[in-house]
Amino acid sequence: MNNKRQTIRELIQNHGNIAQQLHQLRMLKQIPLDKVSHDTGIPLYVLDDMEIGRRSLQLSNLHILAKYYGKKVHIQLID
Repeated sequence: MNNKRQTIRELIQNHGNIAQQLHQLRMLKQIPLDKVSHDTGIPLYVLDDMEIGRRSLQLSNLHILAKYYGKKVHIQLID
């Protein structure tokens, strides 16, 4: 049970980490959020919520954003 709690904790921490990475990538490239929304088709409010960790990250949106920023997504299942 302790391992399961640790896994859940790691997933929550990684969600925040991904949200921070998305925000940092956008800021580094100096792209306004509304341009990312326009270019990717992801609604502005969804992007904003994703970057601050208020919205769950959908895998489809994550792949779109990774491609947009020239990155790849690596997903790993852990015990």
